[in-house]
Amino acid sequence: MNNILGITILGTFIGIIGTGLGGALALSLVRPNKKLLSLLLGFTSGLMISIVTFDLLPEAINIGGIYTEMLGLVLGILIVVFIEECIQNNQSNKKLKERNNFLKAGILIGIGIAIHNLPEGLAIGSSFVFTTEMGMKMAIVITLHNLPEGIAMATPLRIGGFPKLKVLLITVASGVPTGIGAFIGGLLGNISDFFISLCLALAGGTMLYITCGELIPNAKTLHKGRASTISILIGFLLGMIIVAN
Repeated sequence: MNNILGITILGTFIGIIGTGLGGALALSLVRPNKKLLSLLLGFTSGLMISIVTFDLLPEAINIGGIYTEMLGLVLGILIVVFIEECIQNNQSNKKLKERNNFLKAGILIGIGIAIHNLPEGLAIGSSFVFTTEMGMKMAIVITLHNLPEGIAMATPLRIGGFPKLKVLLITVASGVPTGIGAFIGGLLGNISDFFISLCLALAGGTMLYITCGELIPNAKTLHKGRASTISILIGFLLGMIIVAN
């Protein structure tokens, strides 16, 4: 039981440090300059698309097959659509609407990342069951992997007017499911392949919908030039490097 407790604590620490550091980095960069904000949103959009395309979805299909992945994608999209409807704001003021769009994007990304962090925790917990070396390697990779996710969540929340402290607390809290997943993975050793695949695909579906429907359009709204498009491509390429390592 002490071993399981240690795995759970480590998993929680990895989750909150990864997304928390990403959030802190985003908060240190965000300034009231529309071009810079557009660049940052575009960059995080590229990162998200790359991670989903080259990490989450291939892993989901390898573990559970194409039909499990498709089921997870559809469920992820439906969940976001439902949440989107629940938090839809009816303000008539244009500036308030724009601001609320960023808040909505940040909230939706936070939910998607929290869902995503559960199977990551499962991976950490089950890896430690086999060998400590494998578990530590997985822990380091996931910590690095969570940095751009923290950036992607914090940026729209900050632009939407959330106080810095609240944004930081939200990014830290989104890492907590990693600890829950680590506990389950450490306790059960080999969790159901179907469950892990479904969670990965579900997270991928939520992130794709949010990125394409919220982040990229908002980046273009802030600045009409090519800057956001170029930053999307840069983020995409950096995401490929992160996933490859």
